[in-house]
Amino acid sequence: MYFVEGTYRMDGGVWQVFIFAHAGVTKDIGVRTNLVWESGVTGLNVIVANDAKLNKQVVLQTLSDVLGVTQWTEVRGPDSIMLR
Repeated sequence: MYFVEGTYRMDGGVWQVFIFAHAGVTKDIGVRTNLVWESGVTGLNVIVANDAKLNKQVVLQTLSDVLGVTQWTEVRGPDSIMLR
């Protein structure tokens, strides 16, 4: 996939947004945390190399590494586009 977006919530806190995307023409590969969108919702943005796989496993592993989470429970959350 080229682009993945969703929501996450830790320990019953507020819903936050994650966005993962391939680098495209930019060289800014990496993770940006503590982002605040215009709506006031917070979250993070991950840019991966153009040849990197971008799937559910990669997203969950990266979120685990960045946020220090060892186990995720998948639930139906709010639409990330609506939150942003």
